[in-house]
Amino acid sequence: MNGGFKVKIALFVLGWVLFVLAQAQNSVQSTTNGLSGWSGFWKWIKLQAVNLATRAFFSGIFYTYLVQFVAGKIQAAGLAVTSASIAGVAGYAANAMLYQIFGLLPWLRVEIGALAPPATPIPAGAGTNPVGTSSGNKGVAG
Repeated sequence: MNGGFKVKIALFVLGWVLFVLAQAQNSVQSTTNGLSGWSGFWKWIKLQAVNLATRAFFSGIFYTYLVQFVAGKIQAAGLAVTSASIAGVAGYAANAMLYQIFGLLPWLRVEIGALAPPATPIPAGAGTNPVGTSSGNKGVAG
């Protein structure tokens, strides 16, 4: 393997991992699930493990096609970009594309909100007895 090919592979993987990290960050910061902090990040990784492994597998298989596809699109837009940059963009795009495709397959879909539901909020005033509403006053303050 020559040095240029190694750089392209490294940037492809970096682009791929960057998409995963952005996805994890969005999920951990979401209020629709119970994930938070580093423990939430690692739980997200565990819940998504099969999905991520499947996406990594297909990204690896289609590496050459994906790099050429992204290169064609960037060059068609009239941009002059190095092949190493194209590899990084291809890694990010490959993961994004597979994420969308696999989201359509029910057996690969992971519903984080259902697997890690948000904490049930305590209703305002729960456990307290506001003035005028204690048993015996029947709503009359005083």
